[in-house]
Amino acid sequence: MTGLHRLLALLALALGTVAVSVAEEKAKDADLRSLPCPDPHDISPCVCTVDMHHNMDIDCSQVESEGQLAQIFSSNIPFPKFNKLLIKGNPHLTVLRNGDLGPASFQIIQMTDGVLEEVQDGALSMSYSTATRIDLQVNRLSKFPFHEIHSFTALTTLWLNWNSLSEFPQIRSDSLIEIGLNFNFFSEIPLNGFQGVKNVNSISLYVNGITTIVPGTFTDLPHLRYLFLSSNRLSEIPAGAIEFNGNGFLFIEQNNISKIAVGAITGLGDGYVRLNENSLTVLEEDVFGAFLSAGATLNIDDNPLGCGCEIAWLVTNSAYMSLISPGASCYDGELLANLDPTIYEDFC
Repeated sequence: MTGLHRLLALLALALGTVAVSVAEEKAKDADLRSLPCPDPHDISPCVCTVDMHHNMDIDCSQVESEGQLAQIFSSNIPFPKFNKLLIKGNPHLTVLRNGDLGPASFQIIQMTDGVLEEVQDGALSMSYSTATRIDLQVNRLSKFPFHEIHSFTALTTLWLNWNSLSEFPQIRSDSLIEIGLNFNFFSEIPLNGFQGVKNVNSISLYVNGITTIVPGTFTDLPHLRYLFLSSNRLSEIPAGAIEFNGNGFLFIEQNNISKIAVGAITGLGDGYVRLNENSLTVLEEDVFGAFLSAGATLNIDDNPLGCGCEIAWLVTNSAYMSLISPGASCYDGELLANLDPTIYEDFC
């Protein structure tokens, strides 16, 4: 072999060695964690991911027991501030125990579509200052530490829809904007239920079996704009029950409402009221005229309305009629829009 051939052979060997070393380093790096996530072996079957903005999420949907969850969060977690905890569709976790999440804190806590029955006192305490959203929808939750809500100083959204909650809490928070308690088992709302959430913008309580609203329940909430009470068992709305501060949107369809007192609903402004599929037979001018004169739109479809002289104030006012849902009809099915206003002018 000539000197040149020997030199080329040595160079090829050297390059091969370098390639092997690079490949080994890549393989080794693949086993290492992606900063700032924990080592994947320590948290398996949870999976940690980080985006380009260093938001760190952890998905623990595949954990098999409360004990395994506790073991994962007691492992080496060098950076305990997570953006999101996701546990979705888990068939094993029935209790979120105090201490199960170790030192970890989260901005978003999402445990949905599972069998969770209880959140113990202090279970989410490490997230008191960080959590902005708690989403525990579609579980079997019957116990939740509502008395701790005021400690979550950054919390804006609380979603506990589709659960088994029955004892209505007194919620206190300076930060909450949206509260979702739909599809639970609340039959009544205490007067002080929402008086501690002065910054709330939206309250959802549809499909709960609520039978009455105590006057003052939804008043003195200066930022309330959306109130959902659809598909409950309400038969009347008493005076002083609901107060908006302009631009109110009220959803009370699919109840059994036959009576709304004067002053029951105030401050709607040019908002919206859904009253369809109720039991209204009379539209009192003192009540509904106040809504319409402020510019509010009314959906009163599917009510057994009487259409005699008691409705003349509405039919003869074209501005008011433009704010009524086009499907509104008399008890016999005749559309209000088809009623001849001149008949009411001549005979009423």
